[in-house]
Amino acid sequence: MNADRFYEIDLLRFISAVMVVIFHYTFVGYMLGYAPAPRTDELGIYSRYLYQGINFFFVISGFVILLSARDGKPREFFISRALRLYPAYWCGVLLTSLAIITFQQTQFQFNWSQFLINLTLLQGGFGVAPLESAYWTLWVELKFYALILVLVWLKLLRFVPWLCAFVLAISIIGLNTSYAQSLDPFVSGFPHWWGYFACGCIFYLIKTRGFCWQYGLLMLLGIIFCVRQPQVFSSMMKGWYGVEFNAWVLVISNLVFFALMSVIALRKTGLLRSRYFYYAGVLTYPLYLLHQNIGYMFFNVLHQHLSGYWLIILTIAFFLVAAWLVHILVEKPLQQPLKRLLLFVTRAPAAKPYAEQA
Repeated sequence: MNADRFYEIDLLRFISAVMVVIFHYTFVGYMLGYAPAPRTDELGIYSRYLYQGINFFFVISGFVILLSARDGKPREFFISRALRLYPAYWCGVLLTSLAIITFQQTQFQFNWSQFLINLTLLQGGFGVAPLESAYWTLWVELKFYALILVLVWLKLLRFVPWLCAFVLAISIIGLNTSYAQSLDPFVSGFPHWWGYFACGCIFYLIKTRGFCWQYGLLMLLGIIFCVRQPQVFSSMMKGWYGVEFNAWVLVISNLVFFALMSVIALRKTGLLRSRYFYYAGVLTYPLYLLHQNIGYMFFNVLHQHLSGYWLIILTIAFFLVAAWLVHILVEKPLQQPLKRLLLFVTRAPAAKPYAEQA
């Protein structure tokens, strides 16, 4: 067991990813017309709430971002993030594009300029649609990464608690204004998403520095945010999908996850720390990148040959295997060559071996 790796975070990250996959396959696909069949209305009544895996992803990302920035070295932080994001992402863009060309389904189209801009992961900044709709979360994460990189560069990481307080405060204020109902903050991060990153940062600070009353106040702000955000977002979801979302189901599940992360942060010994959760953790990112649009294309081709639930189960199993293959055949082999290239480009001294967790 690697004492520096948080295996419980691997498990939570995997659970969050599977929640999002089930949400897409049993609710979003047929509700938005991407994959009209299989239609699973009886399951969708419950699975519509599993979108909160996205919330949990952002909390975990806030935790891991500070973990990767702990040395206070901007080049190492930049390189660790690039190594984590790009190899699997490039593979996802390529495979999604090949699937679109192969299946020729009208719901999914792209052009080559869109493809090239998507390879940069900066399509959100250019106003270009992502090839895979799940990529929107990566643009939100990139901007938070950039903020932390600036703090690392300026040697201002000691002000992270103040940053968390500021982010949570303005997010809570923003959630109580009409601005929270527009699409722009949904994509930009305010007021809906950066508060979850801030919560993850707080948990990391407690885990590594111990609890104090100041962190207690930050946790209180985090709880207020985790109650208010799903209340506002549930009304937005109703507008998009035309069905009711019980806000209190969302609030309670948010608070349960907050409580679980609090226990992990406050315990001196690891909760749910099994080295076997590493294997779940490495599947998470490739699974998230690959599953949505390609999965819908599979549904549109195969739904006449397989019953609905079997099609969903087998598609999830397929993408779990595909995620493992991407990790083994793409992420790991590209890690060292890409690292050497980035070290050369940034003129950085030899960095420590890349830790996949960070």
